[in-house]
Parts: sequence; structure tokens; C-alpha cells
Amino acid sequence: MVTTDLAPVVQVPGQLDLIDMPAISAPAPVVAAKPATTTKLTGLTNHNTDALASITGWTVTKTTAVYNGTPTAAHKAVQAHMDSVRAAEGGRAHGYTSLIAVRNKLKELSTGGSHPAVSVTIKRAKKATTSNGSKTRTGSPKARLTRKRQDEYTTAELVSALETAWAAIRTNHKEIPAVVVIVGSGTASKQAKYGHFAAGRWQHGEQALAEVLISGEGLKRPVEEVFTTLLHEATHALANVREIKDTSRQGRWHNQKFAALASELGLDTKKDDRIGWSPCTLRKETATTYKGVLAELKKALIAYRHPEMVAGTSKKNNNNAIACACQCPRRIRVAKAVLEEGEITCGICESTFEPDE
Repeated sequence: MVTTDLAPVVQVPGQLDLIDMPAISAPAPVVAAKPATTTKLTGLTNHNTDALASITGWTVTKTTAVYNGTPTAAHKAVQAHMDSVRAAEGGRAHGYTSLIAVRNKLKELSTGGSHPAVSVTIKRAKKATTSNGSKTRTGSPKARLTRKRQDEYTTAELVSALETAWAAIRTNHKEIPAVVVIVGSGTASKQAKYGHFAAGRWQHGEQALAEVLISGEGLKRPVEEVFTTLLHEATHALANVREIKDTSRQGRWHNQKFAALASELGLDTKKDDRIGWSPCTLRKETATTYKGVLAELKKALIAYRHPEMVAGTSKKNNNNAIACACQCPRRIRVAKAVLEEGEITCGICESTFEPDE
């Protein structure tokens, strides 16, 4: 038996005996204040909730998970955890794939879209009376930011929204391949452009990936037109997968095969005497199909790029030869009479050399 020596209690005159002293109530437990915003996910699988349970800030049940914060914060928490797991254990780590669907739901909501399995509860800001009698609304200023009042701009959110839009296109059209989406200049060359598609431009391990560029100058347009550019480039991607030659003249002339593929993806085309069936418009039913995607993308279109100042040239070419290009693209110059004798084929890409103009 273990014994402990106790110091004797000394009775002070006038002091109450210990047994007669009034009990001092224990301090009430501090209850953490509820966050202004909570994000709730429903309809989850056991694998989803098991994976979320290890991330700080999430409270999970069998099919429901609640995050104490905004959808953007929830998305960042999940993404940060996935990045950490992938760096340490790779993409096949236990629980990693279960978080992909959760991350995609949160990404869609955090950029302005909606998802039937995600609900958000926001604590409304309250009006408080100031010393001069006027009322002012309290609460987080960030919760009241609008598309025109952003405190900071990040390219990551824009690229994420474009990637999400491309993923939605791939969901509806299974043949569309995965690509690397980039944002860059559309006016750095003589021919201004809103976007381009380039097959095999990137390498990921043993897999070659195509590139889709969206010009920063074109981001000034309405969201429907920006999404139309994505569908336009998706049409080129579909033609590449099906090995259909949909353009000529170094990719500037869009033929009727392009028009047919664009119609398949939900676009209407019209012929332009200079670039063929390149001009596209978004059908109403297509806009309805991608309603949530358009809302998400619109939230990200809060900045655009100023055009390049490309200097003109007054130099004239006195050579009678005609500049031609193939799909590689390689360029040659041949006399008009030689070109009229028959087609000249590139030995690399097996396409025909076409006049630039």
C-alpha cells in the first residue's frame, strides 16, 4: 500500500473550518464560438468520411461531414492534405482517391458554382449601433466582397476554374483528352487569338499531354464567350483524337469537318471568308447544360491582360515566291507556278503545304 505524507492543516483564528467553507463552483467550460460559416457535405461514402476524419477542422458521421469554415477554406484544407499524402506516399496511397470526389465538389462550390451534395450555412452579419447613433454592419469584410471588390488576385483560382470547366466538358464528351491548361498572351504575334490547342506539347512521365491556351486578353469578354473558346479548343482536341484534319493554312482555316465537330459539342458556327468556320457561338441549351460551370468560371474572371504592342513593319517582299506552311509547322517559299502544278506534302507530318494568306 502506498502512503503519502500530508502537511498538517493549521487553523487560523476566525477562519472557517475546511468542511464548512462554501463550495467554489468550477468555472464553466469555455465553449468555442461557432464559426461564421460552416460547409456541410452530404451523401458521402464511408471511404470519404474516413479520409476526411484525419483532416483538422472536419467533423464526420457515416455519410456527412462538416467543416468549420468557408468552402474555399475547406477546399484548401483537403487539397493541402492530398498534396502532403501524395508527396509522401504517392497517388495510390490509402484514402487519397477517396478525397478526389470531395475535393472536386468543394472546388466547384468555392469558385461560385453549386453542388447538390454541398450546403453552406453563413452567419449573417449583425447591425450594431455606433456612438453617434448610426448603424453599421459587423462581420468579416471578406464575406461581403463582390466580383468587383476583391482584396487580392491569384492566377491559381483562374486556372483552377478553367481546369474545372475543361473537366466538365470531358464528363459530357468522353473522347476529349486531358490537357494542360495555361493562360498567356494572345497578342504576342501578328495574328491575335483567344486560344489555341497544341497536341503533344507537354510530357508527364511517359504520357504526352496536349496544351490548351486561353489568352489573358480574351478574359475581358463575357463568361459565355470565354467558355465558347474552351469548347472551340475542345473541338480541335476531339479532331486530334479522331485523326481528323479540321484546319489548314497553319491552323487558321477551319473547314467543314471542324464545323461538324463543333456542332457535336454544342456550338453553332458560321463561315468567315478569311478563317473559315472558326467563329463559334454557344447554344442556349449548351449554356443550360453548363450553367453551374459558367457560374463558377464567372467568379474567376476578375482580371484580364492588356494587349501586346506589336510593332508593324513597312518592309516589302520583292520576292515572287509564296510563303507556305504545313501542320508541323515548317515553312517554305515556292514560286506560284510550282505551287499550281500540284500539292507539296511535308515528309514529317504528311500534311499539305498551304499558302499563309
